[in-house]
Amino acid sequence: MKLALISLAKDDLDGHGPIALLPLFAGTLLDLQVSAAQRFGCEKFVFLCPVTHGALLQKIDAMKQQGLDAEYVRSPSDLVQYASDQNHIIYIADGILPSEEIIDQLSGPPQELLFTVLHAEEYQEFERIDLNQRWLGIVSFNAARLIAMIDIPDEWEIGSALLRTAVQADCPRAIISDRRMGSGAIAHIQSEISAAQFTRRKLKEMPAERDNFLNRFLLRPLIKRSLPKLWARKAAPQYLQIFSLAAGFASIVTAVFGFAVASLCIFFLGSVAQFTRSSLVQFGSAIKIQDWTAWVLDLIVATVVAILVVQASDAATLAPNLVIFILLVAHLVLLRFAPENVRLALTKPDIRLLLLILLLASIFGPITYGIYAAALYSGLTLIIDRFLSRDSSKSPKPDDA
Repeated sequence: MKLALISLAKDDLDGHGPIALLPLFAGTLLDLQVSAAQRFGCEKFVFLCPVTHGALLQKIDAMKQQGLDAEYVRSPSDLVQYASDQNHIIYIADGILPSEEIIDQLSGPPQELLFTVLHAEEYQEFERIDLNQRWLGIVSFNAARLIAMIDIPDEWEIGSALLRTAVQADCPRAIISDRRMGSGAIAHIQSEISAAQFTRRKLKEMPAERDNFLNRFLLRPLIKRSLPKLWARKAAPQYLQIFSLAAGFASIVTAVFGFAVASLCIFFLGSVAQFTRSSLVQFGSAIKIQDWTAWVLDLIVATVVAILVVQASDAATLAPNLVIFILLVAHLVLLRFAPENVRLALTKPDIRLLLLILLLASIFGPITYGIYAAALYSGLTLIIDRFLSRDSSKSPKPDDA
């Protein structure tokens, strides 16, 4: 069984409490460390905290309510109870947050591994192992090695004690290159200032290469500016979810009464709220699961547009308009489940872009014109996507050249 050992032994540089309890994104650094440990495959979580903190006790209670096995210890000698060949420990030092690459490396079968970096001036904050390397604050080892810590004084720092144990046991070392360190392989947060710097860097690195032009140049920049304020309100994801669903159902009501422009405007705002929420929770501490809200909104928008198409059609045009509408839905479904094509991302339609097309059509004429334009646009996009996919599959791979 994999155990996560997370340290809360050091206070931040400002003296406000353990580094792990520094606010970060919508929660704390500890939330993200626990999330990383979950993705390592850890089934038990042990927090080393010499001084008991109310925030840690609340975190442990919340984890237990979620069915997770969590507890805390006060000293290195308390860890000996976990010494067993059946257990494997992954230790995360104070303020250390691994990247996706490190998480993937440790998520496989248990292996002993000591993460290090070659000595350089910019890595002075990491503990030195020898003349050539410094320790990056993460070590994976067999829990049976904890027996060696039984005689270690309680006043010793747990990280240094574990490092000494791992070095004496000749644990294999994973040396992280300067290039990987520069790209954020290991984040070392020590104060509110470094937490703010980490937040700004993550916001800057938010993926946008798969966004279409509406999201990339309008919505995404606005969302980036609003996220820090939303993180300050823990209930923001729930409020955004409620607003997006309420907007969806309100758009159905207004569509039934024939207010096409109002209905599409309301749903567009709800869709933007859902897009903001998805950006907000991507920094969350929970393991990502499928968001059912997006699927509900897809069904609602199909219902709203179908109602508006029926209202805008007469007996002669109803059947062809419904055929075009069904064709539009089929195009969108095929595009959604098609393999990602970065070359086409900037023009790829989504709900918000199609709503904007339908809204403009409703303002200047009947919504059916918007249905025709959206179906033509999505159809052309689908054809180009299939052509590019076929072209890329036929092109020779670098290894074959």
